[in-house]
Amino acid sequence: MKKIIIFLLVILLSGCMARGDLKGELDAVFSSDGEAQTIRRNNYSKFVDYYVPSDTGELEGTKLSSNFVYNESHFVMDVNVSGIINDRYYKNVRLTDEGFFDDSKKVYTRQSTYIDSDGDSHEYIYEVYEYDNRYLSYFASKELVFYGYATGSDIVNLSSRILLMAKGASVRENDVIASYSSRNEIDYEKKQINLFETIMPVNGNVNDFLIDREDTGTSQ
Repeated sequence: MKKIIIFLLVILLSGCMARGDLKGELDAVFSSDGEAQTIRRNNYSKFVDYYVPSDTGELEGTKLSSNFVYNESHFVMDVNVSGIINDRYYKNVRLTDEGFFDDSKKVYTRQSTYIDSDGDSHEYIYEVYEYDNRYLSYFASKELVFYGYATGSDIVNLSSRILLMAKGASVRENDVIASYSSRNEIDYEKKQINLFETIMPVNGNVNDFLIDREDTGTSQ
């Protein structure tokens, strides 16, 4: 019995240490968020000029959204239409994940500011959620939203690329407002679900993935 207890304690402590290491590595990634970098943009769309690192592939893109892959990690960069409009007309709206994720799965959160390649400061929120050693990440500033998917330690490398691309992007806010502010409703939740169904290599609907399968009595 003592051996079993010791074994369980080792497993629990290992989990705590791994989570602590992850937080430290992510903090190290974002410790440079306030440092200005010269980043040459190499991609252009209707509403945003942006930088894609040479080791990152762009799978497809539209005027508002682009899908990327780095190693086995996938992520989406989305022009934050609602954030831009809210900032122009509703200054008290705060950055949030809009309740899309299971908060009990959150393993990392950071609220800070980053300096883009033009020297301008932007507030942002970054959150990471763990599902059986698979990670979903959410980065939001007023101008941009990133949704990411990674396994294991790849979440650290993915996070560094998200920050780098956020710093290198330039959104034409006036064009966004001119195109979208007259619309009464934009279905952002449906758009988020569609994005995750595109980037996540799992079977079924994204909602099935976000549900804790232990709570439902089914196996992974």
